[in-house]
Amino acid sequence: MLWGVSGPLFLFDYVAAVAGALAVALSIRTLTGWRTRGEPLTTVELAYLTDRAGLACQVGVAALRRAGAVRRGELSTLSVDGPPPAGSAPLVRALHAALRRPQTWAAVLADPAVGRALRRLVGRLVRDGWLLTPAQRRRIALGTLPVFAVAAVGVTRLVDSAVEGRTAGGPASVAGLLLCCLATALTGWWLCEVPETGSAARRLLRQHRRAHADLNPERRPAWSERGTDELLTGMALFGPRPLLAVDPRFAELVGVDAERTRPATRVPARRR
Repeated sequence: MLWGVSGPLFLFDYVAAVAGALAVALSIRTLTGWRTRGEPLTTVELAYLTDRAGLACQVGVAALRRAGAVRRGELSTLSVDGPPPAGSAPLVRALHAALRRPQTWAAVLADPAVGRALRRLVGRLVRDGWLLTPAQRRRIALGTLPVFAVAAVGVTRLVDSAVEGRTAGGPASVAGLLLCCLATALTGWWLCEVPETGSAARRLLRQHRRAHADLNPERRPAWSERGTDELLTGMALFGPRPLLAVDPRFAELVGVDAERTRPATRVPARRR
């Protein structure tokens, strides 16, 4: 017996240790960013949580477009054609200000006022707990260390067995330990991808997507029968495809890729 422990018993202990390490890592990931404060999120802020600045700006300019405040110009430019809607979010007002002279979408995104509005939006989301701070992200990353530590113990036993010429158990135990070590290392690698959003934000997005499942583009809703609020909500939760359905030429001007947002062939549901 290597290390005074039989192969089957060590494998059992190894699996138990992996379960404990995963419980620690997942608990830290779940509890970090659990609580939030502040006002309810706007549609633009929901869009930022879904797909960061690009989608937030697309939702903002879509709100201007639906209000008749933006028109298409020559040479793939956009310009304002009226005031922004009353009570618009700061990012929407910044986009409107940037379009007071005809500009391409790339120039709009590079506008200093738009950048400042995005930074303020991110600052508010971080302050209220929807986005994780660097310290919180480091905490989640450090929570994966026990997983790698358990994998290292298993690999050490296998290497020690090979170098010392001692047995780490029967062939089944050795093969099982090797597979478990590989699975543990891959799981730890997967957990190293730290989310930018807190668990409260991820929970909120899941709740909204369930509540507005009828707006999912995969269900092909009749957007001609939907109002502006539903269109913007669908974009904020499921991506920019709804804008492509109602105003394809404008959608392409603001960076919506017709190929990447084309509905996929229906296949059995996969875990996301």
